[in-house]
Amino acid sequence: MAIRERKGRASPWQVYWNNPLTGKRECANFATRQEAEKHDSLIKHRIRFDRESFRQGEEEEEKEQAQDMTLEACYLEYLKEKKFTRGCLAWQIGAMRYPLQKIGLLPVTVITRKHLEQLKAEMLPMPVKSATIRGRLSVLRTVLRWCVAQGYMEPVEFPKLPPAQYEKFVPPTPAELEAIMAVAAPHIVRTVVLGAQCGVRVGPSELFALTWDDVDLVRGVLRVHGAKKNPNAPWREVPIRESLLLLFRQWRHEDAADGVPYLIHHGGKPVESVKRAWAQALRRAGITRRIRPYDLRHAFATELIAGGVDIGTVAKLMGHSSPAMILMHYQYVMDGQKRAAVEALPDLAHVPKGMCPKGKALTERQ
Repeated sequence: MAIRERKGRASPWQVYWNNPLTGKRECANFATRQEAEKHDSLIKHRIRFDRESFRQGEEEEEKEQAQDMTLEACYLEYLKEKKFTRGCLAWQIGAMRYPLQKIGLLPVTVITRKHLEQLKAEMLPMPVKSATIRGRLSVLRTVLRWCVAQGYMEPVEFPKLPPAQYEKFVPPTPAELEAIMAVAAPHIVRTVVLGAQCGVRVGPSELFALTWDDVDLVRGVLRVHGAKKNPNAPWREVPIRESLLLLFRQWRHEDAADGVPYLIHHGGKPVESVKRAWAQALRRAGITRRIRPYDLRHAFATELIAGGVDIGTVAKLMGHSSPAMILMHYQYVMDGQKRAAVEALPDLAHVPKGMCPKGKALTERQ
């Protein structure tokens, strides 16, 4: 604690001291020495008899600072708390790039629905998929909700997210999978089996994280740790088909001999991506249409549905919290299913002559 004079200032007499709770230097300025000495005595009394009073001042200061925090500053704090993986962090930053460019320097306390509506209107015409726009706006909504929870801002009504028109992909057929496995590298063969026969998400969230500790060959099940999309089911067990148990035992014997813990590996090392090896396998197999590694999971759902498995069971095997996800993203009705469906219709009892000549129709079909 001390008093000093700073000449040439409107309030030249300054009292300065160290906050006893935080150790930070604090000060107050006064026009006369008498006012400064009075305040200096007050500070000495508080330090000796009422240290908690400094905590209130600290909270008020933090509150004032929070009111001035910009969206960009809040987002940095959000990222520090969440501690995303490198891949998720890159996606997060990409999703927030445009919102930060437009309103990143605004204090979060002044952001209104009007700002968000304008931002949405500018993002909708962007030359990207509607699902991508929806995802980016969803990230911004999550960040603003986090700001509210931290007390940085009051709740603001977020505009309705645009509908996502998800692209539909035809899953690989059994013949295409057989052709791929015939020419693919060993780790791609395993990827096909685990994706198309166990429904594992192809990527670092599930497939690349699988180790032999997750395989129970006695019970014949594969424990798949969730992709954090369903917090109520952090992991799920997927039965391994009886016909595949021998293959799994062979893989385990090979990996145990090499001391490799991961199911998917290349040269004994875990992999982070199979895009290049997958493209090479498609080229060698003579497949020219677009098939993604993730479509193996589509094939898993499609074949189960074609086999008569109910949607709820398919959703549980795939780790979805709602069967609606299956209907929205994965179900692809094959020609055989459609043919069986229409053939199940009852025959019409009275059809006008010449309208549907059964003999001719049968002949043409043959």
